[in-house]
Amino acid sequence: MSAEQKFFLGDRVRIAADLGSTMSHFDKDCEAIVMYSYAEQYGGSNKDLDRFSLFILPNGGSASWYYADQLTLIEPDRLDMLPKNHIVRKNFEAKWRRDDSWITGLSEQQS
Repeated sequence: MSAEQKFFLGDRVRIAADLGSTMSHFDKDCEAIVMYSYAEQYGGSNKDLDRFSLFILPNGGSASWYYADQLTLIEPDRLDMLPKNHIVRKNFEAKWRRDDSWITGLSEQQS
């Protein structure tokens, strides 16, 4: 049975209140947006699918590496909760605003 990644870019999550003694200095008992897993950023094995870099809400900056069992999904696709000047949010919004007329033109050419 292969491991599957539990959280993805843009997922709004709740960080557990108790992270254990080795992570007592991490932000906890708050919300965050998932940015990427360790495996997405650096490659690696299936065990690297359960560690995540987060953007701490509302404007707390980034922190890594939280384990999947320390996070609870609140809702997916909430990159809009990142600060307006955050590069990931800006790229996401630009992607959705871009002109897709080339797709229509391509399908007309193939007809």
